[in-house]
Amino acid sequence: MMAHESKTGAAVLAAGFGERMKDCGRPKPLVRVGGLTLLERTVRTLRAGGLEGPVVVVVGHRAEEVARFCEERELAVRVVENPDYPRGNGTSVLAAMDHLPERFVVSMVDHVHSPESVRRLLAHRGEFVAAVDSRPLFADPAEATRVRLEDGEVVDFGKGLAPYDALDAGLFLCSRGVLRKLAGEEDGPLSWNELKRRWLAQGGRIEAVDLDGAPWTDVDTPADIERAVDAILTWAAAGNDGLVSRHFNRRLSRRMTRRLLDAPVTPNHVSLASFALAAAGALSILRGQKKTGGALLQLSSVVDGCDGELARARLESSPQGGVLDAVLDRWADALVISALALSNGAARTLGYPALAGALLVSYTRARWEATIGKIPRNFTGVGATRDVRLALLALGASLGKPALTLGVVALISNAEVVRRLAGL
Repeated sequence: MMAHESKTGAAVLAAGFGERMKDCGRPKPLVRVGGLTLLERTVRTLRAGGLEGPVVVVVGHRAEEVARFCEERELAVRVVENPDYPRGNGTSVLAAMDHLPERFVVSMVDHVHSPESVRRLLAHRGEFVAAVDSRPLFADPAEATRVRLEDGEVVDFGKGLAPYDALDAGLFLCSRGVLRKLAGEEDGPLSWNELKRRWLAQGGRIEAVDLDGAPWTDVDTPADIERAVDAILTWAAAGNDGLVSRHFNRRLSRRMTRRLLDAPVTPNHVSLASFALAAAGALSILRGQKKTGGALLQLSSVVDGCDGELARARLESSPQGGVLDAVLDRWADALVISALALSNGAARTLGYPALAGALLVSYTRARWEATIGKIPRNFTGVGATRDVRLALLALGASLGKPALTLGVVALISNAEVVRRLAGL
C-alpha cells in the first residue's frame, strides 16, 4: 500500500458549465472570491482543515484553462479531465475515484467553507457522511439542496423538499467501496444526488454532520460573491478578541480587510503598517502632539486586527507571520509606553511596571499555550488584552494624563499575570 493510501484524499468537482457565472469572463473555478479563486480557496481550505491525502481536481468545461491555472500556480493537485461532465457531476466523482485513496472527501468547487467545517467532517468515520447545516446563516435555502434528517442521518433531500431540517453544505466523506456499488452502465444523466439516492435505495446510511451555523455558502451567481466574502470575514475574525476589539476595532478592521483581500498586500505588510502607525504615534507624543499621537495609536490597534483577518481569509497563515506580528507588537508596546513615560516627569517611575506588565501578559499566554495547551478563554477576554491596553494608552495620551494611564495599565496588566500564575 502506498503511503497516501492510508490518508484521506479529496475530489474537487470543477467540471460544470457554471452558466450563471459566465458574465465573469472566466471558468467558474477561476472566479475570484475574497482574494482567491474558488479553486484555490477550496484546495487551501481542505489542507487547512487537516486533509493530508492527495487532492484530485476534476475538470470538464474549459478544462485546458483550469488545468493550465493549476500548473501555473503550482497547486499540489492532480488534474483529471472528465469527458462525460455534461451528464452531471456524478460522473466527475466516478472519474476521480480511481486516483484517490479508499477514503476521500467530495467537495464542490463553488462552496465556500471554513477549515473548521472540514475538520468536523474528517472527524467522522462513517462509510458515507454528509455535512449539513440546520442553522444556515449565509446560504440561501431557496437555492441550496434541502435535507430531511432522522436520528442523525439523511433520509431525503432535494431542492424543493418540504418540510426539511437542514441544508446540504456541499461537503461529503465517502469511499471507493461505496461508489463502486453505485456506478452503472447507463449513458443518461448522472448527478451526485442520483448516486446518493442509489445508496439510500440500497439500504445504505448517510450520516449527517451538522455544521450548526458555521459560516459557509455556495457561489452560483456574481451576486453571491459578496455574501461569500461576508461568510469568509465572519470566520476570519479572531476568536479571542478583547472588549475594545469586539465592540469597536473589528467593525473597522473588517471593512479595511475587505478592501485588502484583492489588493497586492500581504499580512506581513499590514503588520509592518500597524507597527509604523504605533511608532508615529509614539513620536507624536514625544513631540507634545498628544491628540495626534492618541489617534495614531488607536488606528494602529485597528490595523493590527487586519493582518490576522487577511491571513485567515486568504488561508495563508504561517508560523513565520505569527512570529513577526508578535515581535512587532512587543516593539510597538515598548515604544508607546516609553514615549508616555518620557513625556512627563511623574510618569517616568510608572514606565517600568507598565511595560513589564504589558510584555508579561503576552509572554505568559505564549508560554501557557506552548507548554500546557490553549489558554482558557477567561484569561484572554478581560481588560488586560492588547486592544484594551492600546485604547487606554491612546485615551491617556489624548487627554494628557500619562502618569494616570501608565498606572492603570501597570495595575491591570500585572494583576492579570498574577491571576494566570495562580490559575496554573
